[in-house]
Amino acid sequence: MTRIVSRSDALSRGTSDAELQRYCRTRAWRRLRPGRFVSRSQFDSLTAEEKHRVIAEAVFDAATAPDAVVSHVSAAVFHGLDVWNADLSRVHITRNRARGGGRSSGLRRLHTSPYSDADVVDIDGVRVTALARTIADCARTLPFETAVCIADVAARTRGLTVEQVVKALDSCPNHPGNRKAHTVAKFMDGRSESVGESRARVLLHNLGYTPQLQVTITDARGFVGRVDFDLPDIETVLEFDGKVKYGRYVPEGQSAADVVWEEKRREDRIRGNGRQVVRIAWADLDSPELVERMIREAAERARHRK
Repeated sequence: MTRIVSRSDALSRGTSDAELQRYCRTRAWRRLRPGRFVSRSQFDSLTAEEKHRVIAEAVFDAATAPDAVVSHVSAAVFHGLDVWNADLSRVHITRNRARGGGRSSGLRRLHTSPYSDADVVDIDGVRVTALARTIADCARTLPFETAVCIADVAARTRGLTVEQVVKALDSCPNHPGNRKAHTVAKFMDGRSESVGESRARVLLHNLGYTPQLQVTITDARGFVGRVDFDLPDIETVLEFDGKVKYGRYVPEGQSAADVVWEEKRREDRIRGNGRQVVRIAWADLDSPELVERMIREAAERARHRK
Protein backbone atom coordinates (compact mmCIF):
# COMPACT_ATOMS: atom_id res chain seq x y z
CA MET A 1 0.00 0.00 0.00
CA THR A 2 1.28 3.47 -0.89
CA ARG A 3 2.08 5.36 2.30
CA ILE A 4 1.04 9.01 2.60
CA VAL A 5 3.48 11.04 4.69
CA SER A 6 2.20 14.08 6.57
CA ARG A 7 4.33 17.15 7.19
CA SER A 8 3.89 16.79 10.94
CA ASP A 9 5.01 13.16 10.83
CA ALA A 10 8.06 14.05 8.73
CA LEU A 11 9.03 16.88 11.07
CA SER A 12 8.67 14.62 14.10
CA ARG A 13 11.14 12.22 12.48
CA GLY A 14 13.71 14.96 11.99
CA THR A 15 12.99 16.02 8.41
CA SER A 16 13.02 19.79 7.99
CA ASP A 17 10.75 21.88 5.79
CA ALA A 18 13.77 22.69 3.62
CA GLU A 19 14.36 18.98 3.10
CA LEU A 20 10.70 18.41 2.26
CA GLN A 21 10.92 21.13 -0.37
CA ARG A 22 14.10 19.61 -1.75
CA TYR A 23 12.51 16.13 -1.96
CA CYS A 24 9.66 17.58 -4.00
CA ARG A 25 11.97 19.72 -6.13
CA THR A 26 14.14 16.72 -6.99
CA ARG A 27 11.00 14.66 -7.66
CA ALA A 28 11.80 12.08 -5.00
CA TRP A 29 8.47 12.91 -3.37
CA ARG A 30 5.18 14.09 -4.83
CA ARG A 31 3.08 16.65 -2.99
CA LEU A 32 -0.52 15.42 -3.02
CA ARG A 33 -1.77 18.57 -1.30
CA PRO A 34 -0.21 21.00 1.14
CA GLY A 35 1.21 18.97 4.01
CA ARG A 36 0.74 15.53 2.42
CA PHE A 37 3.43 13.72 0.43
CA VAL A 38 4.06 10.36 -1.19
CA SER A 39 7.03 8.60 -2.77
CA ARG A 40 7.00 9.58 -6.43
CA SER A 41 8.33 6.21 -7.60
CA GLN A 42 5.54 4.43 -5.73
CA PHE A 43 2.90 6.85 -6.98
CA ASP A 44 4.05 6.69 -10.60
CA SER A 45 3.77 2.89 -10.58
CA LEU A 46 0.05 3.01 -9.75
CA THR A 47 -2.90 2.76 -12.12
CA ALA A 48 -5.07 5.82 -12.70
CA GLU A 49 -7.67 4.47 -10.26
CA GLU A 50 -5.04 3.72 -7.62
CA LYS A 51 -3.58 7.21 -7.98
CA HIS A 52 -7.04 8.70 -7.58
CA ARG A 53 -7.60 6.74 -4.40
CA VAL A 54 -4.30 7.91 -2.89
CA ILE A 55 -5.13 11.53 -3.75
CA ALA A 56 -8.64 11.03 -2.38
CA GLU A 57 -7.28 9.79 0.93
CA ALA A 58 -5.09 12.89 1.19
CA VAL A 59 -7.86 15.26 0.16
CA PHE A 60 -10.43 13.63 2.44
CA ASP A 61 -8.01 13.96 5.32
CA ALA A 62 -8.20 17.71 4.70
CA ALA A 63 -12.01 17.70 4.58
CA THR A 64 -12.43 17.99 8.32
CA ALA A 65 -16.21 18.48 8.31
CA PRO A 66 -17.74 15.59 10.29
CA ASP A 67 -20.48 15.11 7.69
CA ALA A 68 -18.08 14.77 4.75
CA VAL A 69 -17.95 11.47 2.82
CA VAL A 70 -16.13 10.38 -0.33
CA SER A 71 -18.79 10.00 -3.03
CA HIS A 72 -19.65 9.64 -6.71
CA VAL A 73 -16.91 8.23 -8.95
CA SER A 74 -14.33 8.59 -6.15
CA ALA A 75 -16.44 6.26 -4.01
CA ALA A 76 -16.69 3.85 -6.95
CA VAL A 77 -12.88 3.72 -6.98
CA PHE A 78 -12.86 2.90 -3.24
CA HIS A 79 -15.38 0.11 -3.91
CA GLY A 80 -12.96 -1.35 -6.46
CA LEU A 81 -15.19 -0.80 -9.50
CA ASP A 82 -13.96 -0.26 -13.04
CA VAL A 83 -14.68 3.42 -13.77
CA TRP A 84 -14.05 3.39 -17.52
CA ASN A 85 -13.95 6.84 -19.11
CA ALA A 86 -14.82 8.68 -15.88
CA ASP A 87 -13.09 11.96 -15.08
CA LEU A 88 -10.68 11.35 -12.19
CA SER A 89 -9.21 14.85 -12.09
CA ARG A 90 -11.07 15.78 -8.88
CA VAL A 91 -11.99 13.96 -5.70
CA HIS A 92 -15.74 13.98 -5.03
CA ILE A 93 -16.87 14.79 -1.50
CA THR A 94 -20.49 15.01 -0.33
CA ARG A 95 -21.72 16.84 2.77
CA ASN A 96 -25.03 15.96 4.43
CA ARG A 97 -26.95 19.11 3.59
CA ALA A 98 -30.27 19.63 1.85
CA ARG A 99 -29.31 23.03 0.48
CA GLY A 100 -26.30 24.58 -1.13
CA GLY A 101 -24.79 23.91 -4.51
CA GLY A 102 -21.68 21.93 -5.23
CA ARG A 103 -18.43 23.65 -6.04
CA SER A 104 -14.96 22.78 -7.25
CA SER A 105 -11.63 23.95 -5.96
CA GLY A 106 -8.30 22.47 -6.94
CA LEU A 107 -8.43 18.73 -6.40
CA ARG A 108 -11.87 18.63 -4.81
CA ARG A 109 -15.45 18.65 -6.09
CA LEU A 110 -17.84 19.32 -3.24
CA HIS A 111 -21.48 18.19 -3.38
CA THR A 112 -24.28 18.83 -0.92
CA SER A 113 -27.00 16.20 -0.59
CA PRO A 114 -28.82 14.52 2.30
CA TYR A 115 -27.79 10.98 3.21
CA SER A 116 -28.58 8.53 6.01
CA ASP A 117 -26.25 6.43 8.14
CA ALA A 118 -27.14 3.47 5.92
CA ASP A 119 -25.71 5.37 2.95
CA VAL A 120 -22.19 5.40 4.43
CA VAL A 121 -19.60 2.65 4.87
CA ASP A 122 -16.05 2.64 6.19
CA ILE A 123 -13.35 1.52 3.77
CA ASP A 124 -9.90 1.40 5.33
CA GLY A 125 -10.76 4.20 7.73
CA VAL A 126 -12.33 6.48 5.11
CA ARG A 127 -16.05 7.34 5.13
CA VAL A 128 -17.43 6.44 1.71
CA THR A 129 -20.94 6.32 0.29
CA ALA A 130 -22.39 2.79 0.30
CA LEU A 131 -22.49 0.92 -2.99
CA ALA A 132 -26.12 1.61 -3.96
CA ARG A 133 -25.78 5.32 -3.12
CA THR A 134 -22.49 5.45 -5.05
CA ILE A 135 -24.08 4.01 -8.19
CA ALA A 136 -27.05 6.35 -7.78
CA ASP A 137 -24.73 9.36 -7.59
CA CYS A 138 -22.73 8.17 -10.61
CA ALA A 139 -25.95 7.61 -12.55
CA ARG A 140 -27.07 11.17 -11.76
CA THR A 141 -23.88 12.86 -12.85
CA LEU A 142 -22.01 10.77 -15.44
CA PRO A 143 -22.78 10.24 -19.12
CA PHE A 144 -25.23 7.38 -19.66
CA GLU A 145 -22.69 4.99 -21.21
CA THR A 146 -20.10 5.49 -18.47
CA ALA A 147 -22.70 5.21 -15.70
CA VAL A 148 -24.09 1.98 -17.18
CA CYS A 149 -20.61 0.45 -17.36
CA ILE A 150 -19.98 1.20 -13.67
CA ALA A 151 -23.46 0.01 -12.63
CA ASP A 152 -23.05 -3.25 -14.58
CA VAL A 153 -19.76 -3.96 -12.80
CA ALA A 154 -21.44 -3.39 -9.43
CA ALA A 155 -24.30 -5.71 -10.42
CA ARG A 156 -21.99 -8.42 -11.76
CA THR A 157 -19.32 -8.42 -9.04
CA ARG A 158 -21.25 -7.24 -5.98
CA GLY A 159 -24.78 -8.43 -6.63
CA LEU A 160 -26.20 -4.91 -6.63
CA THR A 161 -29.82 -4.86 -7.81
CA VAL A 162 -31.92 -2.39 -9.73
CA GLU A 163 -34.22 -2.12 -6.72
CA GLN A 164 -31.37 -1.10 -4.43
CA VAL A 165 -30.27 1.67 -6.76
CA VAL A 166 -33.85 2.90 -7.26
CA LYS A 167 -34.31 3.00 -3.48
CA ALA A 168 -31.16 5.11 -3.16
CA LEU A 169 -32.43 7.45 -5.87
CA ASP A 170 -35.85 7.76 -4.26
CA SER A 171 -34.26 8.79 -0.97
CA CYS A 172 -33.42 12.11 -2.70
CA PRO A 173 -36.55 12.53 -4.85
CA ASN A 174 -35.88 16.16 -5.77
CA HIS A 175 -32.37 15.64 -7.11
CA PRO A 176 -32.21 17.19 -10.60
CA GLY A 177 -30.39 14.17 -12.04
CA ASN A 178 -32.91 11.56 -10.91
CA ARG A 179 -34.76 11.18 -14.20
CA LYS A 180 -31.59 10.29 -16.08
CA ALA A 181 -30.37 8.14 -13.21
CA HIS A 182 -33.54 6.03 -13.23
CA THR A 183 -32.90 5.15 -16.88
CA VAL A 184 -29.41 3.94 -15.89
CA ALA A 185 -30.79 1.91 -12.98
CA LYS A 186 -33.41 0.22 -15.15
CA PHE A 187 -30.84 -0.50 -17.86
CA MET A 188 -28.09 -1.95 -15.63
CA ASP A 189 -27.52 -5.67 -16.01
CA GLY A 190 -24.97 -7.87 -14.28
CA ARG A 191 -24.99 -10.29 -17.21
CA SER A 192 -22.70 -7.92 -19.10
CA GLU A 193 -19.38 -9.63 -18.48
CA SER A 194 -17.06 -6.73 -19.24
CA VAL A 195 -16.98 -3.00 -19.85
CA GLY A 196 -16.81 -3.79 -23.55
CA GLU A 197 -20.02 -5.82 -23.39
CA SER A 198 -21.71 -3.02 -21.44
CA ARG A 199 -20.68 -0.53 -24.09
CA ALA A 200 -21.87 -2.88 -26.83
CA ARG A 201 -25.24 -3.18 -25.09
CA VAL A 202 -25.57 0.61 -24.92
CA LEU A 203 -24.63 0.82 -28.59
CA LEU A 204 -27.27 -1.75 -29.56
CA HIS A 205 -29.82 0.16 -27.48
CA ASN A 206 -28.94 3.41 -29.27
CA LEU A 207 -29.39 1.61 -32.60
CA GLY A 208 -32.87 0.51 -31.56
CA TYR A 209 -32.19 -3.14 -30.70
CA THR A 210 -33.21 -4.97 -27.54
CA PRO A 211 -30.92 -7.99 -27.38
CA GLN A 212 -31.21 -11.02 -25.14
CA LEU A 213 -28.02 -11.47 -23.11
CA GLN A 214 -25.89 -14.57 -22.57
CA VAL A 215 -28.17 -16.88 -24.54
CA THR A 216 -27.40 -20.60 -24.75
CA ILE A 217 -27.41 -21.99 -28.30
CA THR A 218 -28.02 -25.70 -28.99
CA ASP A 219 -28.39 -27.82 -32.09
CA ALA A 220 -29.11 -31.47 -32.86
CA ARG A 221 -25.70 -32.42 -31.45
CA GLY A 222 -26.33 -30.61 -28.18
CA PHE A 223 -24.70 -27.57 -26.59
CA VAL A 224 -23.09 -25.16 -29.07
CA GLY A 225 -22.18 -22.21 -26.86
CA ARG A 226 -23.34 -19.12 -25.05
CA VAL A 227 -23.52 -15.94 -27.13
CA ASP A 228 -23.16 -12.41 -25.78
CA PHE A 229 -26.20 -10.96 -27.56
CA ASP A 230 -29.05 -12.65 -29.38
CA LEU A 231 -31.34 -10.73 -31.74
CA PRO A 232 -33.96 -13.41 -32.41
CA ASP A 233 -36.26 -11.16 -34.46
CA ILE A 234 -33.60 -10.95 -37.16
CA GLU A 235 -31.99 -14.36 -36.45
CA THR A 236 -28.62 -12.80 -35.68
CA VAL A 237 -26.24 -13.06 -32.76
CA LEU A 238 -23.57 -10.53 -31.87
CA GLU A 239 -20.34 -11.36 -30.08
CA PHE A 240 -17.97 -8.87 -28.49
CA ASP A 241 -14.26 -9.73 -28.71
CA GLY A 242 -12.21 -8.26 -25.90
CA LYS A 243 -8.50 -7.69 -26.42
CA VAL A 244 -7.58 -10.63 -24.17
CA LYS A 245 -9.98 -13.21 -25.58
CA TYR A 246 -7.29 -15.10 -27.45
CA GLY A 247 -4.53 -14.28 -24.97
CA ARG A 248 -5.20 -14.59 -21.28
CA TYR A 249 -8.18 -16.91 -21.84
CA VAL A 250 -6.32 -19.55 -23.83
CA PRO A 251 -6.83 -22.83 -21.89
CA GLU A 252 -3.80 -24.70 -20.69
CA GLY A 253 -2.53 -27.10 -23.34
CA GLN A 254 -3.99 -25.07 -26.21
CA SER A 255 -2.62 -22.32 -28.43
CA ALA A 256 -4.32 -19.14 -29.60
CA ALA A 257 -4.71 -20.86 -33.00
CA ASP A 258 -6.57 -23.70 -31.30
CA VAL A 259 -8.98 -21.23 -29.71
CA VAL A 260 -9.55 -19.45 -33.02
CA TRP A 261 -10.28 -22.80 -34.71
CA GLU A 262 -12.74 -23.78 -31.99
CA GLU A 263 -14.46 -20.41 -32.36
CA LYS A 264 -14.78 -20.98 -36.11
CA ARG A 265 -16.35 -24.39 -35.58
CA ARG A 266 -18.67 -22.91 -32.99
CA GLU A 267 -19.75 -20.14 -35.39
CA ASP A 268 -20.34 -22.69 -38.17
CA ARG A 269 -22.70 -24.60 -35.86
CA ILE A 270 -24.51 -21.38 -34.93
CA ARG A 271 -24.99 -20.57 -38.60
CA GLY A 272 -26.11 -24.13 -39.21
CA ASN A 273 -28.80 -23.47 -36.61
CA GLY A 274 -30.20 -20.66 -38.78
CA ARG A 275 -28.54 -17.64 -37.18
CA GLN A 276 -26.01 -15.21 -38.60
CA VAL A 277 -23.03 -14.09 -36.52
CA VAL A 278 -21.71 -10.54 -36.15
CA ARG A 279 -18.43 -10.13 -34.31
CA ILE A 280 -17.28 -6.71 -33.12
CA ALA A 281 -14.19 -5.48 -31.27
CA TRP A 282 -13.44 -2.57 -28.96
CA ALA A 283 -12.57 -0.20 -31.82
CA ASP A 284 -15.96 -0.84 -33.46
CA LEU A 285 -17.79 0.57 -30.42
CA ASP A 286 -16.91 4.08 -31.59
CA SER A 287 -18.32 3.40 -35.08
CA PRO A 288 -22.06 2.86 -34.65
CA GLU A 289 -22.69 3.24 -38.40
CA LEU A 290 -20.32 0.34 -39.07
CA VAL A 291 -21.96 -1.88 -36.46
CA GLU A 292 -25.43 -1.04 -37.75
CA ARG A 293 -24.37 -1.93 -41.31
CA MET A 294 -22.87 -5.23 -40.13
CA ILE A 295 -26.10 -6.13 -38.33
CA ARG A 296 -28.29 -5.18 -41.29
CA GLU A 297 -26.16 -7.23 -43.67
CA ALA A 298 -26.36 -10.21 -41.31
CA ALA A 299 -30.12 -9.83 -41.01
CA GLU A 300 -30.39 -9.73 -44.82
CA ARG A 301 -28.36 -12.94 -45.12
CA ALA A 302 -30.60 -14.58 -42.54
CA ARG A 303 -33.72 -13.49 -44.44
CA HIS A 304 -32.45 -14.93 -47.73
CA ARG A 305 -31.76 -18.30 -46.11
CA LYS A 306 -35.44 -18.83 -45.45
